[in-house]
Amino acid sequence: MRVYHALSEFVPPAGGAVVTIGNFDGVHRGHAAILTTARRYAEQAGAGLVVLTFEPHPLAVLAPERAPDRLTTPAEKLTLLERAGVAATIVLASEPALFALEAEDFLASLVTHTRPRAIVEGPDFRFGRGRRGSLATLTQHAAGWGYEVITVPALRATDLPTAPTIGSTSIRQALRDGRLDEANQMLGRPYRVTGVVGVGHGRGATIGYPTANLEQSPHLLPQDAVYAAVAQRADGTLHLAAVNVGPQPTFGQGAARVEAFLLDFQGDLRGQRLGLHFLARLRPQQRFADVAALVAQIDADVAAVRSHGARLEELRAALPALWGRRSLP
Repeated sequence: MRVYHALSEFVPPAGGAVVTIGNFDGVHRGHAAILTTARRYAEQAGAGLVVLTFEPHPLAVLAPERAPDRLTTPAEKLTLLERAGVAATIVLASEPALFALEAEDFLASLVTHTRPRAIVEGPDFRFGRGRRGSLATLTQHAAGWGYEVITVPALRATDLPTAPTIGSTSIRQALRDGRLDEANQMLGRPYRVTGVVGVGHGRGATIGYPTANLEQSPHLLPQDAVYAAVAQRADGTLHLAAVNVGPQPTFGQGAARVEAFLLDFQGDLRGQRLGLHFLARLRPQQRFADVAALVAQIDADVAAVRSHGARLEELRAALPALWGRRSLP
C-alpha cells in the first residue's frame, strides 16, 4: 500500500480510483463493510481503492477537549487498512485551514487529484466546513464530475443484546463500561493496546507473580478490572496473560497502571515493546484484607486465564492476516 500526505502527491491509476473518506479509528466491522464494498467495485471497474483519512482526529484541532481517545495508532490504522486490501491511503494533516474549506471546494479538490470512479460512504457521512457536506452534496455533483455515489448501510451488531450500530464511538463506550465482549464483537478482533514495559515497584515478584508494567500507551484503556489477555512480545511470541488495569487498592496505590503477568514466561521485558490483546473481563478490581487473600485470588485469575488456551491458538493463527509484517510497530 502506498501512503501519501497530500492530495497533490497522489497520482491516480489509469483506471481511476474508488475513494472512501473517514477517520477509520479502529478499522472495525463497520469500516470493513465500507472497505469491502469499495474494494469489490474497484476490482470490477479496474480501479484502485483509495482511503482518504486525517491525522490526528479532526476534533483534536477543532475542539481538543472533545477529542476521543484512540483505538488504534496511526501506524496500526495503516496496517489494518493495508490488510483490508487498500491500494493507497492519503493521510491529510488535520489543520484549521483544511476544515475551513466549504464542502464543494473540498470535493472539487478531491475530484481533481483522485479522479474518482466512485465515492463510497456510510449514511451519516459529513464533510467540509461545519460538516455541512453530506451524501446529498456528493450526489448533487456526481453526474457533472463523473463519479458514482455508493452508500453502504450502517452495520448493526445484531448478535449483541442492544444491537448497537457499529462505530468507533460505540466501541469506546463499551470499553469504558467494561463490556469488552461487545467491543471485541464490534471490532471483529480482540482489542489491543501497546506500549513499552517500564520499571514497576517489584511487588508482584515478591508474591510469585512478577508483572510487566505497560507504559507510554497511546490507546484508550478498558475499564479498571482484571482481564484475560494475550501478550505479544516484540519478537512475535505470544503468551496468555492476566492483566490488571487500574490502581492497586490492596497496596494503597491509587495511580492507574496496566500490569500483565505473562504465563509460562521467565525473563526481563523492561524497555521492550509489548502488546496486550484483551480476551475477556474476569472481575472488577477489589481491595483484599491481606496479601494472602490477594495471592489466592490471583491463583484463581491465572487458572481462569489458562481456560482461554484455545483463544491463544486462534489469535496465533489470525495475527498475520490481521496485522501483517508490522504486527507490533
